[in-house]
Amino acid sequence: MDAGTEDPGRASLRGIALHCPRDGTPLRTETASLRCPVCGTAFPVVRGIPVLIHDERSVFAIADYAGADAYTGAAYGRDADATGGARRQYRRLMRWLGDAPSSIRHPDGAAALDYLRALLPRPRVLVIGSGGLRIGGPGDCVVQTDVAFAPEVDAIADGHDLPFPDGAFDLVVAVAVLEHVADPQRCVAEMWRVLAPGGHVHAVTPFLQPVHMGAYDFTRFTPIGHRRLFRQFDEVAAGIAMGNGSAAAWALRGVLQSASGARWWQAAASIAGLLATPPLRLLDRWLRHGADAAGGCWFFGRRREGAPVSDRDLVQGYRQGFGIGPTALPRPGVPKQAAPEPPPPPA
Repeated sequence: MDAGTEDPGRASLRGIALHCPRDGTPLRTETASLRCPVCGTAFPVVRGIPVLIHDERSVFAIADYAGADAYTGAAYGRDADATGGARRQYRRLMRWLGDAPSSIRHPDGAAALDYLRALLPRPRVLVIGSGGLRIGGPGDCVVQTDVAFAPEVDAIADGHDLPFPDGAFDLVVAVAVLEHVADPQRCVAEMWRVLAPGGHVHAVTPFLQPVHMGAYDFTRFTPIGHRRLFRQFDEVAAGIAMGNGSAAAWALRGVLQSASGARWWQAAASIAGLLATPPLRLLDRWLRHGADAAGGCWFFGRRREGAPVSDRDLVQGYRQGFGIGPTALPRPGVPKQAAPEPPPPPA
């Protein structure tokens, strides 16, 4: 954290003011906390990281982070694996198989930042749900937030009530986040709010994927549903993040595991499904006409002023607007190219 140059008592992070997630008031720095001068709430600073949670509106509570066993999240802690020997190597192999990349290439958060660098000398970037994700370098203004402590996380914050002022950022990045929030539309509205006019958003969200992170997995989006979620943004580029081969890999593993609840069967089925994952994901790039059965979607768009994109326009442009998408973002200022017309059905 750092202090503002005009008011040393006002809390900020990488030059971005920190506001109360309850009422939007600028926070004040204290010895071991940040305090809202209006509502009086004290937000603790744990391990140097401010915990900026709206207790009454979040599924998380400030108390979850204050103790010695502070919340680290179901997706984290892999480096703390206490097993050793053959068991540790087995777990590493299973994670490697499960994390095998899709053969579809699409723009990532770093590409989005490069796009903004062509427009602004030093864009201000907010990463929501960052986990182990890291974009930019030491000279970039990148604020990393999550609901769990993890490497590179700068602040604990819930995407439903972001602790930042209006127009504070030029780019918001949310990768594999919106399936884990209770109210995705409210979170996207918060993204819109903290973006400056002309700001951009980059999001990647699952479609046909099984539940992960248990109770903290709420939602899935079809391609048109994902576009509608960002209807307050003009599309720059969008497409499929993981294709039909990836969806088939998840489905195969689920089918095998559902045949029996026996522990030995669950382990064998998991291994069989994971062994099939890398070759099936290699098929993603060749199955180019199956956006309706893809594993996930990505969207890169510009904050829209005025009325949102209408549902009628989304529905009428469905076949022309949704597909595998480009592998790179267009140069700033180049209009989005319309997708080619699909071939006519066979007679």
